[in-house]
Amino acid sequence: MYAYWTQERAQHQLAFDELTYIFLPDLSLMIVKEEQMPRLEGLRKLAEIQLTEFFQGIPTEESIPEESMKAAQSVYKKYQISTKKIAEKLKKDMVSEVEAINNTYLKILFYLQSLSEIAQWDENRRLLENSTKTSLFKNNKILAVFPKWKSLQVAFKDNHIGWSEDEETRLKKLFIEAILVDQTFLDYLPNAGKNFEDDLEIIKYILKNFLLKHPSMTEFFEEKDLNWNLNKEVVKSMSTKTFKIEALEDLSLQPLALQWEDDKSFFEDLYEFTLDSDKDLNGWVEAQTKNWESDRLAMTDFILLKMAVAEMIKFPSIPVKVSINEYIELAKNYSTPKSGQFINGILDEISIRLMSEKIIQKSGRGLIDIASK
Repeated sequence: MYAYWTQERAQHQLAFDELTYIFLPDLSLMIVKEEQMPRLEGLRKLAEIQLTEFFQGIPTEESIPEESMKAAQSVYKKYQISTKKIAEKLKKDMVSEVEAINNTYLKILFYLQSLSEIAQWDENRRLLENSTKTSLFKNNKILAVFPKWKSLQVAFKDNHIGWSEDEETRLKKLFIEAILVDQTFLDYLPNAGKNFEDDLEIIKYILKNFLLKHPSMTEFFEEKDLNWNLNKEVVKSMSTKTFKIEALEDLSLQPLALQWEDDKSFFEDLYEFTLDSDKDLNGWVEAQTKNWESDRLAMTDFILLKMAVAEMIKFPSIPVKVSINEYIELAKNYSTPKSGQFINGILDEISIRLMSEKIIQKSGRGLIDIASK
């Protein structure tokens, strides 16, 4: 939503900038530009007034010169087309960015699977350099299952999971510089494959201390994912849950969410409804924040308030207090230190008003906290 409103504001300004361009003097005429300017300035100002009315949704009552009207209609239509494309692209990006978390999870499992090959490669490259038998790592019972784990291999194929030359080099460097010199790993090697519990623990150990935590891997994921600081907790949770097992038969891929399709529909619907209802949402929020100076009201807070009100209206089964609490947490994480308290107070007042006006109507689970209002 923040990305949309930032780009929408830019398109809004571009529309007015284009009017300035449309009404520049025509240097091909025999009339000097100074003589053209008064008339062109008048037409431009009338076009700007008309464009402002288009943006505000105000019906046109007075007639203006055709040149001004056509110019305003032209730039406004371009604005509508541009913002529609922006909204559609951001909606797709929103979904794909979340689904990319699952690909990162699969990447982690692919790296784990590849470590036995890297261990063999390492021993071959060292030859007689030292006697560490890293090839023993392939005996790990967990890793031995990976190539035969049908759903995993299908997921790798369907999501095009593999590694680039850069990734392979990075994993080999990680193995040589970090894993190979780790005493826990070295102590494990002679007993690789002899005990299920030990095999499982070393996988958890490598996952936690190297693939998810080592600086080189952290740097890699940060380069690939601008939201890694937030997404890493989801990837970590999915990865660690994969190996919370008591037997090999318990291995299973973790879902991105318990009901991902429902979750996806929820935030697509919320996104679309917030954009479609912008005029009404602006009115309700501005009415409640009219005593706040615009420079004191963070853009993020304004967006969160509109999204929260949209959620209260659009989803009757979600209790009002649940929505308010969710957006208080979002404000704490994404806005200013005092935003949580501010959001709480404003949403409480707006929800009371809109419920009294029957604009917010709850049903089912959504009725849980109505009595307290």
